[in-house]
Amino acid sequence: MNAPSIFITYNPTSMSDQTLAFRLHAIGAVNGFRMLLPDRSNSNSILDTETKARINSTDFFVLFSSVKMTNLVQEEIAYAFKQWHDKSKIIVVYNNAFDGKNLINTEQCTEIVIDTRTQSLDMITKEIISTINKQQHNTIKQLQKTNQNQKELITLLGIGAGLLLLNAFTTQEK
Repeated sequence: MNAPSIFITYNPTSMSDQTLAFRLHAIGAVNGFRMLLPDRSNSNSILDTETKARINSTDFFVLFSSVKMTNLVQEEIAYAFKQWHDKSKIIVVYNNAFDGKNLINTEQCTEIVIDTRTQSLDMITKEIISTINKQQHNTIKQLQKTNQNQKELITLLGIGAGLLLLNAFTTQEK
């Protein structure tokens, strides 16, 4: 079974969110995931055709957010939901150590709230697994494929959470 393809986006106003997305992109790609980032070469404020095509060609949409959500990212989420009509495929992980939940139209995505100040990687991973498992589909065939994809997605989200924790530790030391 092929690993799922993942569109990973970031708030263009946050260098740390962008760095995390680029690192996850690289880690996912070298581990067999088909990873896609938004095309921000033309604009950081308009959802362009290339980004829409990238969203359309993936299985999941992932965002780690540590700052106020930009309109562009909200448009990307709305577009993905319009295409898939499945909020379980759109994962938004908020770092409560910063701005916490900051999204409108939350019925369009699966939200996971973590706090890198108070939670260990194990606690964060359990939160991610618990939330993703709540979104399982009912038919057996879909469930088998979803379970494999979920395991792979959870692994990537766990890596992202670990990178967030590492960033939190290094910024506290300064």
